[in-house]
Amino acid sequence: MKSSVLTLFILFSVASAQEDVFQQLFIDGNDSYADSSWSEAIAKYDSILTNGFHHSDLYYNLGNAYYQSEMFGHAIWAHEKGLQFKPNDDDLRHNLIFVKREAGIAELPKPVFLIRFYKSVKSTLQPHQWLLISSMAFLISGLLFTFSHLGRFGMDRIMKTPFVVMIVVIVFSGLIYLDVLQDVSSMKSGIIVAHVSVGAKSAPNEGAKTLLQLPEGTEVNITGEQTEWREVESIDGSKGWVKSEDVRSLVW
Repeated sequence: MKSSVLTLFILFSVASAQEDVFQQLFIDGNDSYADSSWSEAIAKYDSILTNGFHHSDLYYNLGNAYYQSEMFGHAIWAHEKGLQFKPNDDDLRHNLIFVKREAGIAELPKPVFLIRFYKSVKSTLQPHQWLLISSMAFLISGLLFTFSHLGRFGMDRIMKTPFVVMIVVIVFSGLIYLDVLQDVSSMKSGIIVAHVSVGAKSAPNEGAKTLLQLPEGTEVNITGEQTEWREVESIDGSKGWVKSEDVRSLVW
């Protein structure tokens, strides 16, 4: 038991020490940003990400540093990543729209109200949170069902309404969870980060024919990988190969 407690203490101590290091790097990055040393700020923020620590504020600051360096593709990528961790952050969303406008990325036509409403609801929580809501509703509905059958004096009638509500919550949150999971797992999204634009090739080699030009900041689907190349698909369905360094994945 003592050894287990000691091991846990060491693990927590190491984790705490790592967080202290990340916090200091974040502060140093902010200082570099305040001094207009954009490249230094980017290097410090990136070093935190490299060590596996992620936070919406980190991506927000990183995106701003990229923007100041006129690395619009990387800035869009950082703000998109930040929104994965905090979907309703107004500052992240505002900056993302602003950078896209600066990069000349055209806004897509707004979908009809119901689709906009559904997407807004879907983005309020992360996948595991939707799963938690569905699981909790399932547990509560099970308890209500049990009480309604064991109770007397009309308890089954009292339990009927909340039971139906829980069933609706289970179905609604469960479907959203599956939809979000499908978005995350079925298609790998990415942002073109090559300066100005990149030519997508017909095959994964430099001598291949250029099929289309993808402007910096364009969001694409990553449909294949081969050594130092990635096959990407644009919004109109056109496909081509670009160097891995020219597209940055948005997958968690």
